[in-house]
Amino acid sequence: MIASPPGVVRHAAPAILTLLVALAALVLLLAPQPAKANVVCSLTTQPVTINFGTSLTASGDIRYTCRSFNTTPTTFTICTGIGNPSFPGTAAQPKLQSGANTLDFNLYVDPAATIAWTKTLPIAQTATVAAGATISGTLTFYGRIPAGQSSPVGTYQAFFFNTVLGFLAAGSQTCVSQLNDLSGLDFSINVTANLAEACNLGIIEAVDFGAPAGFWTEVDAVGSVQVTCPAATSWTLSFDGGQYLDGSERRMRSAGGDYVPYRLYRDTARSQLIPIDGTILGTGTGTVQSNPVYGRVTVAMPPPVGSYSDTVTVVLHF
Repeated sequence: MIASPPGVVRHAAPAILTLLVALAALVLLLAPQPAKANVVCSLTTQPVTINFGTSLTASGDIRYTCRSFNTTPTTFTICTGIGNPSFPGTAAQPKLQSGANTLDFNLYVDPAATIAWTKTLPIAQTATVAAGATISGTLTFYGRIPAGQSSPVGTYQAFFFNTVLGFLAAGSQTCVSQLNDLSGLDFSINVTANLAEACNLGIIEAVDFGAPAGFWTEVDAVGSVQVTCPAATSWTLSFDGGQYLDGSERRMRSAGGDYVPYRLYRDTARSQLIPIDGTILGTGTGTVQSNPVYGRVTVAMPPPVGSYSDTVTVVLHF
């Protein structure tokens, strides 16, 4: 130990004490303060999907779980804000894609698929979680593919990136993943559809000969059969002989038991007969195709007064 010169007094110990106190105060200032709210929300089920299958409508669920670390109950508005659609879709018109082919669709906030889900119209609900508790819930969205699109058969897919599971501030319509001490997340929605070789019969318009007046021996009428098939899909309509077939002749019958023979044709000139179990052929376009059916009644003299009818069964093959 080195001795101090005469007249000099050293105070090393008090200086060290002062320094330690200063450091302790600094540590206290940097210590984390208790949070006013602390709720963490996450997805219960992943991935989030909506699968149309072969249908034009579908629905999807965003299942969430929220855990509270608070010492008091917390009430908030949980929401989901739609993300950005995958290429070549846009926010105004999302598109499913299969190779170079696309299929328009959209997502909605209502089951009737009339109110589009947009960034300024999130899906939201009020939630309350007790102190230290966990709650679960579901936010449901809906999809629709407009009919009549000329898209080829195939499996189509799309995504919505950066979709938000988050919260709405009072008076806001923007769903955010972080709000005060509420914590959510971003995720993606997977969208799939399978456009199969499925065809549908639409409206069948009757071949109505009306009520011819006077002395008549021939009258014409026209009806139609609607068909909707995917593009490039071959289809066939077949026509049976009706309820009152007589040999190779279709007939209408009255309530009084009288008959009137008639014939069906493919063309307006009535030269291409549709015989019993005869057909009309076509190729799908992805849109509704209305196929005319031409009728003609030819008699030697007008039939007895009455209301005549027949029912022909039309079958769609594809």
